[in-house]
Amino acid sequence: MTRTTTVVRWTTVVRWGTSLSLAAAGFMATSRAGASAVDLTASAGFVKRSLANTNYDTSFTWQLNGDLTFFPMLMLGPYVAFASSTPDISGASSISFRTIGARVKLKIPIPGQLQPFGVAGAGWAHGDFPDQRLQVCVNGVCGQRVVPSATANFAEFLVGGGLFWTPAAPLAITLEFNWRPTTGYTNDVYEQAQTGDTSTPSPSRNGVAWVGLLGAGLTF
Repeated sequence: MTRTTTVVRWTTVVRWGTSLSLAAAGFMATSRAGASAVDLTASAGFVKRSLANTNYDTSFTWQLNGDLTFFPMLMLGPYVAFASSTPDISGASSISFRTIGARVKLKIPIPGQLQPFGVAGAGWAHGDFPDQRLQVCVNGVCGQRVVPSATANFAEFLVGGGLFWTPAAPLAITLEFNWRPTTGYTNDVYEQAQTGDTSTPSPSRNGVAWVGLLGAGLTF
């Protein structure tokens, strides 16, 4: 291999490296230019939940989000959600759920006012179970049972995505859909009354919630 050939090859490598660096820098600059530093959103929609094999009706939920950019296209911030759902059991009353957590949001920088995004996070959910008089049937024999008030805490995980529309800055409109699996739920008294089984429920009681949200907010 001649010295001339070696010089030519190194020159080609340097040119390719420079081109890639400039392309990456241009992409990062475009991302920063089109990205927001802070997103504040209030949204409302529906939640369909199940806990420990007990289904809940589709109900209203609302949520507050605050997202702060910590890297190009990536945002991090807290969320707080509120809902009241009724178990699919005769005589059951509405149960209040409150969740607080944190999530990471990835916004895809594309030209125009509409940006797709993905979210992932985790939170801690708290349920308030009021006194309830349930209709319980065991082996064909039905009767009423009063279940005392109780609370339950469990972990929630969040995976989803949506669209972020900025019709006129700083106003923003969001559409979002989440899959939220849960684990760690324990509420023995309620579960025994719901199922009619007096044995201790399994320690592994998972659940899931499907959430759809339409929101409005500010982006800066």
